[in-house]
Amino acid sequence: MPKVPSSASRLLTAVHRHGPLTRAAATERAGLARSAAGHAATQLEAAGLIRSGEQRAVGTGRPSVLLEPAPDGPLALAVKVEATGLRGAAYGLGLRRQGDVVVCRADLHGMPPDELSAHIAQLAHRMLGGDWERCAGLGLAFPGMVDEDSGVVQISLVVGWSDPVDLVAQVHAALPEAAYAKGQLPLTLVRDSTATAIGEYRPGSGALLAVTGERHGMGSALVGVADQAQTLEIGHLCVDPEGPACACGSRGCLELYVGGPALLTALGLDDSPGLTEAELDEQVRAALAAPAQAPVVRGLAEHLATALTGVTNTVGPDEVVFTGMLALLATAAHEQITQALAASVVARVRGTVHRLGTRPDAALAGAAELAFTQLLAHPLGDQE
Repeated sequence: MPKVPSSASRLLTAVHRHGPLTRAAATERAGLARSAAGHAATQLEAAGLIRSGEQRAVGTGRPSVLLEPAPDGPLALAVKVEATGLRGAAYGLGLRRQGDVVVCRADLHGMPPDELSAHIAQLAHRMLGGDWERCAGLGLAFPGMVDEDSGVVQISLVVGWSDPVDLVAQVHAALPEAAYAKGQLPLTLVRDSTATAIGEYRPGSGALLAVTGERHGMGSALVGVADQAQTLEIGHLCVDPEGPACACGSRGCLELYVGGPALLTALGLDDSPGLTEAELDEQVRAALAAPAQAPVVRGLAEHLATALTGVTNTVGPDEVVFTGMLALLATAAHEQITQALAASVVARVRGTVHRLGTRPDAALAGAAELAFTQLLAHPLGDQE
């Protein structure tokens, strides 16, 4: 039988995901008795995890103190592996990013696992400024197929790995001794598209289906709880039975039409390794808006709409979010996407809506959310 979360765990999770909150609101969110919530708040403040912040007027009564994450509290590190290098950021509780996103440019294709792990460890050390005492965990958002339970990358065309790699073990070995001053540092491996879905999820908003387009392909995931997501392979839904053969063994898969490389080819664009993500996105945006590309855009959107109808009827999300290059396509073909959802009985009954992603750093935020998992479950450590 699963262990019931402690009062401290429930209160910290409520403040992390919904805060800042009044004491009454935090108590309600955590599902605790007032006395239990008060005791937990005292413990969490003493541990440097939350603080009693500014006061807020509630109704006609006296102002109520807000509970919020401690600004100098623990940090979760997030690193996203991309074709052209690494991107990383540090997050405090409440998923408040601390500082700018840090970029490490490198050609990762064909790089040995131990060398890539060393780059990840160096980037993590740089983001922390060497202060490993504050590190609550490290989340790795990786392109390719991964086994999140074991921490193994099964295959990744982006970095050219065709054999399984125990990446979590490799990164553990590359981290400095200072990272283990408080014991084993939690490391979490997650597929990049799944991390994006978690980063875009709004707690309490229902099931979210995130569909993302990257320069190396596409991905999707379904999120129903803030730190839990199910990776989906919407890119391998058949949208044309007579279409080209796919590496997955089927034909006419969606990824062959709107995945990153296919989308660029259809628009007549080249993916130069020297282009940043922002520069490539700007080229895609301009091409999609060109009047001469209108027939191409309609064809691309038709394939996306076909797959979207099928997956919506299957998993019944409350919300569909497009990110990356597919957000650009969804913007250019807004009407077609809207009509596709209107044609789905499931979407009409559930009131499914679609929107564009709102977090440029969604994959990093999602990886950080997972990196906080152990702290949120056991915020007081041996005291619980």
